[in-house]
Amino acid sequence: LRCHAEGDPAPSTRCARDGGTHDSDTHDGGTRDMVTRADGGRYVCRATNRHGVAVRSVLVTVECERREGTPGG
Repeated sequence: LRCHAEGDPAPSTRCARDGGTHDSDTHDGGTRDMVTRADGGRYVCRATNRHGVAVRSVLVTVECERREGTPGG
């Protein structure tokens, strides 16, 4: 998931699965090539600069997953 925030000074951002201790598993550009139903859940985006913190969350539901050996997989 991509976490975007604007501010002055520019905030640092972090997106992590709720309850997790690590940032979400992303490649350059903020996306993953493959997701599974296990990747579903609540993700929290946090933007921080010297003026404070802004937090937003999103609930991700994976309805269909691509399997190895299928077209595009």
